[in-house]
Amino acid sequence: MNEQEIKEMQQRIDEGIRIAQERLLERARQYGQTLVVERDGQIINLVPDGEHAQGTCLQGDPLHHRNTL
Repeated sequence: MNEQEIKEMQQRIDEGIRIAQERLLERARQYGQTLVVERDGQIINLVPDGEHAQGTCLQGDPLHHRNTL
């Protein structure tokens, strides 16, 4: 792989992580749950609200698909 291919792959990985985080926040918001995460060595309770879930697309989410059948 050359540098450009590595950079493109890293961008795709980063985008996939961002989408997964959005889906997780949307699920937690939908079910009124909190998330416990570690940031910079500290444990944080994250309470998702409507702002965190804006723009979330659940089209490719298998759990969402299964729950809507």
